[in-house]
Amino acid sequence: KVSDTMGKKKAGLANRLARMSDDERAKYLQRKADAEEEARRRKEQLVENFMKNKLKREDGFSRLNVAKINQYWHQVMRAEKCEHMKKDVEHLRRWMHRTVIIKNGVINKLMEELDWQEELYGKNFEAHTKNINNLIDFHNKNLKLLLLQYTNDRQLLL
Repeated sequence: KVSDTMGKKKAGLANRLARMSDDERAKYLQRKADAEEEARRRKEQLVENFMKNKLKREDGFSRLNVAKINQYWHQVMRAEKCEHMKKDVEHLRRWMHRTVIIKNGVINKLMEELDWQEELYGKNFEAHTKNINNLIDFHNKNLKLLLLQYTNDRQLLL
C-alpha cells in the first residue's frame, strides 16, 4: 500500500505539472530546486556546526587530558627527584658524620700532643731554670771568691 500511495503522489504531481504552463512549470521546478538547495545547505550547515562543536569539545577534553598528564608527570618527576635528593642527603649525612669523627680524632690527637708538648716544655723550662740558677750560683760563688781574694790581696798590699 505504501507503493500505491507513492505512485498516486507521483501521478498527481505529473498531472499537476501537465496542467501548468511552461512558465509556471519552470518557476515551480526552480522553486523546488531552490528549496532542495536550501535544505541541502541547511543540512550542510548543521553538520558543519555539529562538527565544529564536537571538535571544540574534543579540543577541550584534549587540553584537560594534557593538563592531567602533565600534572601526573610532574608528580612522578617530583617523587623521583625527592627520592634522589633523599639518597643524596643520606649520603652527605654519612659523609659528614665520618668527617666529624675523623676531625674529632685529629683534634683529640692534637690535644694529646699539645698536653705532651706543654709537659715537655714545663720540664725543659724547669731544667733550664735550674741550670741558669746553678750557673748564677756558680758565678756568685766565683765572684765572692774573687772578691774575697781581691780583698785579701788589697789588705796585703796596704
